[in-house]
Amino acid sequence: MAARRPAAATYLDGLNPEQRAAVETTDGPLLVLAGAGTGKTRVLTTRIAHILATGRAYPSQILAVTFTNKAAREMRERIGSLIGGTLEGMQWLGTFHAIGVKILRRHAELVGLKPGFTILDDDDQVRLLKQVIEAAGIERSAGRHVSLLRSSTIGRTAA
Repeated sequence: MAARRPAAATYLDGLNPEQRAAVETTDGPLLVLAGAGTGKTRVLTTRIAHILATGRAYPSQILAVTFTNKAAREMRERIGSLIGGTLEGMQWLGTFHAIGVKILRRHAELVGLKPGFTILDDDDQVRLLKQVIEAAGIERSAGRHVSLLRSSTIGRTAA
């Protein structure tokens, strides 16, 4: 394993008893429920570092999913600093979207896709619909309906 093994006191320092218990719980799933600013990310990153440092898993065997690229980068940096170096081989640490796309590309044929499929954002979808409407010779006012449909659904996609 590439990760160095720091002394337990090094990466467990500063954790309160509940946080330390969560970090040291390595068998089975663990649910961490706490309010904002209470150290959830610290617990999760320290737990991953603990699992790596104790040899319970290799970086490629850990799945860590978050909501933003910024949070994923921060987690990667924190884990790296806790284990004493750059974190390499942890390809399953990322956002829900990034991990989902990675899984879809790896198993694209199972859902009838090719591995090089393209993901369309909102603007791409509207542009494509307008091109299809134009190519099909559908009346010009239909393009306006696409724009209206887009503006009426944007607020709902955030939920």
